[in-house]
Amino acid sequence: MKYLKIQNQGELDIRLVALMGGTTKSKDAYKIGQFGTGLKYTLAYLFRNNLDFKIFVGNTEVALSTETEVIRDENFDIICINGHRTSITTKMGEDWQAWMIIRELWCNALDEGNAIKEEVEVCEGSENTTTFYIQIDSEIRKVVNEWKKYFIHDQEPIFKDDNTALYPAGNHLCIYKQCVLIYEDEKQKAVFGYDLRNASINELRQLLYSASYCVTECLYNANEKAASYFLENIKDTHYEGREEMSYDWFGSFNPAWRNVIGSAKLIYQRVIDDLKARGNEVDTIGMIIVPKVVYMALSKQFDGIGALRVASTIGDFYEDYDPILENKIKQGITILEHCDYVIHPSLEFRYGFFEDKTVLARISLDQKIIYVSKTLLQRPLFDIISMLIEESEHFNTGMNDNTREFQQHFIDLFTRTLLAKNTIEI
Repeated sequence: MKYLKIQNQGELDIRLVALMGGTTKSKDAYKIGQFGTGLKYTLAYLFRNNLDFKIFVGNTEVALSTETEVIRDENFDIICINGHRTSITTKMGEDWQAWMIIRELWCNALDEGNAIKEEVEVCEGSENTTTFYIQIDSEIRKVVNEWKKYFIHDQEPIFKDDNTALYPAGNHLCIYKQCVLIYEDEKQKAVFGYDLRNASINELRQLLYSASYCVTECLYNANEKAASYFLENIKDTHYEGREEMSYDWFGSFNPAWRNVIGSAKLIYQRVIDDLKARGNEVDTIGMIIVPKVVYMALSKQFDGIGALRVASTIGDFYEDYDPILENKIKQGITILEHCDYVIHPSLEFRYGFFEDKTVLARISLDQKIIYVSKTLLQRPLFDIISMLIEESEHFNTGMNDNTREFQQHFIDLFTRTLLAKNTIEI
């Protein structure tokens, strides 16, 4: 018979196995085993599934057995350790799977130090160690064969610091604590496998908070190698590129991200498609195509990295259509029409962001297009109407900003309006 052997340094105080809540790790956020229930669930699983299981404390084998007691016509198999009844029954942890009990034993071994895992046929103990032997059935065999999914201690990270690490991803999103799986979503592809050393977990050793928070914290810390790998591989189909992924966790990206982007510009595919649909040619040389959620997160922190639209006469402008802003513009135009001020019908509007965040709008006289910043969404309607008048007068006069001629034009316009209001002719 083959056994999976898991061994660690130090001799287990067997009283902790029988004591519910018995653990010495509850105050250490960096430990996996914190709850004092894992070994109890492990024993229950093994007895319930009729697997041979041995524990050696040093050279001494622990005697494990069960006694049956009938309570209200129901049989309860109570686990006994060294001839003493415990309060543990084989009904505990009925939702635990084979990989969970292996995880428990392996995590305990890692926490104690000098962890060893191997397949053996002979069961024996050794001084100053604790050794567990589990009969390898088909379910245990599956865990052994997929070991690298559950435990990534032997894998080389792309990036690692004191609290986080990034690993090349497998087939789907996996999050780890101390290289031990605590969360997976088989429906989500991922660029990385994420390890957060102090992740909060529940008694089932599952991630307590949002996966997005964990992913973001790891990505914030990435070095240039990891940031480059991410930008080269990220797609809309990855978890990190989906709309439900949030990068707004009150942190900031390592400057390494800005260094990797360098002189390149970020863009996302929807904008490319929209521009092409309008008959515009899009030169993507020198651009990095990323999902919109990634674009918004990075461009929010690093100025000047967007290249959704580049127009030399108006500066860098990131086009991003917004129906709410379009409705506000139409509302402003309607108000001006009631005031007998007409915006020339040949003028078109584009919505997005200027690289220079102080610019609210700018007109391209050749293209007959007014480029409008989405920051106007946060401004009152009065500012939108003022912007419409200013850009319209640029179009009507052909005069540029910051010229004495344009300033004088507005002074004259104000003066004529004031006199006309009071029916004064000069």
